[in-house]
Amino acid sequence: MKNIYKSFFWLMVPMALKELIAAFINLLDSVMLGSFGGDVIAAVGIANQWFFLFSLVVFGVCGGAGVFASQYWGARNYGRMRKVLGLNIILVIMAAVIFVLPASLAPEAIIRVFRKDAAVVEYGANYLRIACFSYIFAGLTSAFDISLCCSEKANIPFISRLVGLFVNLVANQLLIFGAGPIPAMGVEGAAIATIIARATEFLIILGAVYGKKLLQAATPKELFSVPTDMLGGYFKAAVPIIINESVWALGTTVYSWVYSQISTDATVIITIVQNVERLLLVFFHGGGNATGILVGKMIGGGEYDKAYSVSKRLCFMNTAFSLAISAVFILARPLVLIPYNITPEVYSEALKVLFLMACFMNIKALTFLFIVGIFRNGGDPKVAAAIDISSVWLVGVPLVCLSGLVLKLPITHIYLMMMVEELVKLILSIWRFKSKKWIRNLVK
Repeated sequence: MKNIYKSFFWLMVPMALKELIAAFINLLDSVMLGSFGGDVIAAVGIANQWFFLFSLVVFGVCGGAGVFASQYWGARNYGRMRKVLGLNIILVIMAAVIFVLPASLAPEAIIRVFRKDAAVVEYGANYLRIACFSYIFAGLTSAFDISLCCSEKANIPFISRLVGLFVNLVANQLLIFGAGPIPAMGVEGAAIATIIARATEFLIILGAVYGKKLLQAATPKELFSVPTDMLGGYFKAAVPIIINESVWALGTTVYSWVYSQISTDATVIITIVQNVERLLLVFFHGGGNATGILVGKMIGGGEYDKAYSVSKRLCFMNTAFSLAISAVFILARPLVLIPYNITPEVYSEALKVLFLMACFMNIKALTFLFIVGIFRNGGDPKVAAAIDISSVWLVGVPLVCLSGLVLKLPITHIYLMMMVEELVKLILSIWRFKSKKWIRNLVK
């Protein structure tokens, strides 16, 4: 059992740090543009909702690949792992094209879905029109990322994200504010810096994979000649995950849309809160993904009872750690608002919502562990999708629309209605976990 925990921490730490850095990269534009005022913060926050949608679709595609990659890794079938990577590359490129085309050709239309203020639309469209081309690099990086993590090489994606963060920081400083012969470009400069950073991440991963001749350093034939008998099983597991992430993302976008209909101040508050929440949850996402890889590996190797007992212990660890993080953040939350140039009213409301977010973060961390980490990689993506989608669309979305658009309650009340979704999700997840029906070997 000690070796399992050692493997868990060796996977969890770089995966969590990688998630932390990725969250910082997404937050960086918003923070460094914060001095330009509320319209710019809201505009970049809305524009990044489009990337958020894309990233969740990619997360779903890569999640399907991760189910098979982790179980093939446990079964020591490395040839099939390469085929999974090749199929994943094809799918993420297709997803990138679907999102890049409308964002580059009609960004104003996307921004207007959320907010019709002329200044917000202009800033958001200028940012999105350029930044959308970074999606191609982000998708390719994610495809290699999941394959490397499933083969327990999580340090490489972490290093690439770390370098990307520094590149983004320097490029943002130069391009947003200008320096010497480089003119100040504001939101357009932030968008260009994002492309440079994500291209850098992908090139580092590609260089490491082929330079070190790792498992993923395959020829085009090894990657893209996918056997037909593998396609059926892959899509049977991957499609529920892709649908899950896409439909869940749509529900989350509805939440953002409701806040955007209230006021620009509400959009600013929820943008800040969502950015901070992503930072706080990265360690739990890293832990959930690490748990999934180990669970998939054990099930692929036929160790079913061990997969259940290890998962149960990791759930308790997750809960204890998240409670500690919440307590610290509640005391320190005023510090996260320092970079933002916001009014006293927005500051006061943001503090209240950040408090609620910290309280419910513990439940979110545990439901992520169950649904993304344990159920999916354990071979039960359909039920995982059913729990996730039903909680969002039968509970969360109706309550948020009712409280925000009909009853017009304060933003703190709307946020509480949104969190009812997580409570329902937790109850259903515990019931499914105890049944042990999620343990299924998909590569046997």
